[in-house]
Formats: sequence, structure tokens, C-alpha cells
Amino acid sequence: MITVKAIRPSTVLQPYVHHYWIMRTCEAAVSQMIMPVGCLKWIFHRKRPFDVNGMSGLHAEALVVGPYDKAIHIDSTEDLEMITVFFQPYAAKMMMNIPGKEFYNGTCDFDSLENVRFRDLKARILDAASAEACIDMIEQFIMEQLVRTQGVPYTKPLAHVLGELMRNPAVRMEELTSAACLCERQFRRVFADHTGMNPKQFQRILRFHLATNAMICSREESLDDLLYQYGFTDHSHFNREFHDIAGISPTQYLHYLDSVRQQGILPAYRSYHTERE
Repeated sequence: MITVKAIRPSTVLQPYVHHYWIMRTCEAAVSQMIMPVGCLKWIFHRKRPFDVNGMSGLHAEALVVGPYDKAIHIDSTEDLEMITVFFQPYAAKMMMNIPGKEFYNGTCDFDSLENVRFRDLKARILDAASAEACIDMIEQFIMEQLVRTQGVPYTKPLAHVLGELMRNPAVRMEELTSAACLCERQFRRVFADHTGMNPKQFQRILRFHLATNAMICSREESLDDLLYQYGFTDHSHFNREFHDIAGISPTQYLHYLDSVRQQGILPAYRSYHTERE
């Protein structure tokens, strides 16, 4: 059995945290293809961590997962209890007090972070009575972190830029620079520091994320509709981008989603890949 719960953050944290995601499995094997969603995450494994891309050495009980640009494969045959914090894309630097680009396509064990507060949070999460109690601890920790990093600028301009990208994934870079009220060179530097990616990398992942999210949410979605709705220039562009990120074609991914539906785990899969609001 697999159960999933998505929890919205408290109102004051919504500009920084998109949602919390709790997954529990009991006597159920997990093998899934996870698509990039374009944001920094904290992951806590209160039971045995799963294997990533077939390698058991890439897991930890608590870790920072930077934004990544390729699909990954996770596997486990044991019971899991996993808590994931999905941050808003522009909040990476604010949450870690480290330039977000340090985490791009990488992970970092909480134990290796210089700030001892992260290790203390890990210990309390692993000892907590319930996953729901963990969310309260995480929220308090994030509130304290915001106080410590309140001098980090550009949060509001980047939130505005993200809104522009969500409305039009094919928006031109000049328009984003103008929306942020920064010169192009400064915009690229600020964007990478705060999100972990340069603007073009983020735009590419966001476009892919929106397209795959539409495929997950509606089996009837036309690939032609996705092609133009999310700014792909033609079928060749769409197929090339999709295969580069996912390792399979869009049609093959639709077949994969059919198998997820047949397993009865589509709601869990869909809740992980929630479209950003």
C-alpha cells in the first residue's frame, strides 16, 4: 500500500515553500521515473532511504536536493516514510544561505553542512512521533532561517519573473530582465544565485515540467496542443528536448503513465509533480 499526503505551508511561508509531501509505503515495492520540477528540495527518510538510478550510495537520511535537469529513477522494496519540502524556485539561496548554483544537479547530506542547525533538525525529524509533527518542526525551522537570511535581496523581483514564466514559458529573456528591473548581466547572476540555474536552464526545465504535468493530469491531452502551449517550436524540438531530459520519447512517457495508472498509484505520482501555482 502507498499513501501520499500533500500539505500546503502556513500562509506566511507560502512565498518561500510550495508544499510539503509525505509518502508512506507498507509492503509495497516502489519503482518510479521522477521528472525534474525545477526547485530545491529537502528530503527526510524516516525509514530506509531508496536507491537512486540503481545506486544505493546516493541516498542519506536527510539531504538537500538541488534542481536537476534529467529524470531520475527511484527504487525500493522496503517500507518507506519520506517527507519532502518543495521550495519556491527562487528561495534556494534564502533557505541555505549559500548560492543556489552550488546545488545544481547535486545533493548534499545534512551532516556535511557547516550549519549545525541542519544536523539538529535532522535528529529531531528522525526522532519525531509522526510525520505531521515533523512538518511543524520544519515550519519553525524555516521561520527561523528566514529571520537569519532576511537580508537576501531580489526575492520579490524573482517571484514576479517566475509568474511571467508560468504565464508564458516562451517569454523572451529581454522581457524577464525588464520584469526584474535589472540589467541583463546582473539578472543572470542574481537568477543563478537564487534558483541554482541560469534563466535559460530554468526556462527549459519549466517548459518541460509544465508539459509533463499536463500529460500526467490528462491522458486526453494532445501532444500537438502541448507543443505550442508551452513554447516548443515544432515536433522535432519537442521530441529532442523531451528525450534529452527524460531519456524516452513523449509517446513512450504516455505509455509509462498508463502503467502507473494500472498500478493504482497515479494520484501519488501526480501529487509529486504538482504544477506550480
